[in-house]
Amino acid sequence: IQCSHALSYNMRYIVLFLFASLLQLRLDPSLQQNLLHTLNATVVRDTTTTCPYGALLDNVTSQIRSILSNVSLDNLGVGRPGHCGGVNWTRVAYLNMTDLNQTCPANWTLVTYPGNSGTTLRACQRKNGASCDVAYYSVKGKRYSQVCGRIVGNVYGQPEAFGTQTGSSIDMVYLDGMDITRGNPRQHVWSFVTSTSRMGNLKYLCSCSNRSLVPTTAVPSFVGLNYFCDCGAPPYTTEPAGKHYYSHIMWSGTDCPPDSTCCSFNTPPWFWRVLPNSTTDDIEVRQCANNVVTDENIDAIIVEVYIK
Repeated sequence: IQCSHALSYNMRYIVLFLFASLLQLRLDPSLQQNLLHTLNATVVRDTTTTCPYGALLDNVTSQIRSILSNVSLDNLGVGRPGHCGGVNWTRVAYLNMTDLNQTCPANWTLVTYPGNSGTTLRACQRKNGASCDVAYYSVKGKRYSQVCGRIVGNVYGQPEAFGTQTGSSIDMVYLDGMDITRGNPRQHVWSFVTSTSRMGNLKYLCSCSNRSLVPTTAVPSFVGLNYFCDCGAPPYTTEPAGKHYYSHIMWSGTDCPPDSTCCSFNTPPWFWRVLPNSTTDDIEVRQCANNVVTDENIDAIIVEVYIK
């Protein structure tokens, strides 16, 4: 390609690439790195010493890489259409263990296990015994009054919903599952609860598990109605310890039995919470269970938290 043709080709490509990139980022910020790799691999550069435009092309592509590397939902003014209301959401927590380049937060541990068709699944679990293991996310002083997000995962072993309560405090293990909290002292934002069974011990049922059964364990007052609850694995019978249930995606709003309302209660997978007051509290995402990790755990695969 001659020098002038190279410049024309690159400039057209760069403009189209940037436009397409921003559109894709509106849909899924996780595409960012893929777009950067595409830019590196595809931009045509004239390497001859006689072409006066090489430095210009390098500068333009460098600037676009910088924009894509630093772009945020807040800068783009985008929301999560169909999930969160309005625009100007800022992402403060993101984990996607389907991306081989991602690692677990410091207080969680990586697990791998076989999935369907010979695939290997990656997830993050808590490390300790009866505990809530915390992943910390700073909001960098940003003031917000709304929180939106989702958690996607699988069940391992025998979780027991709110029947695990070791006390009435949010600082104790009050659920088997995960939760999102803020600030110090800790305040509740949303809980992701998982139950062993649809038909088992009433103490361990989700409140939405079966229309004809009422759990004997009350939802903690600090949780209120701000939670999702799900059963671990079809066909919704008691799960043995020591097994990953990758066929059922927790808190997805799908695959509920006919007599369950868990898929419609609070419309998972996305939650949206308006706080009573604005705050600059940092965010915690916790994995909680009242038994050892070999008995029950959560395989956290995707975590997304946004604030506004």
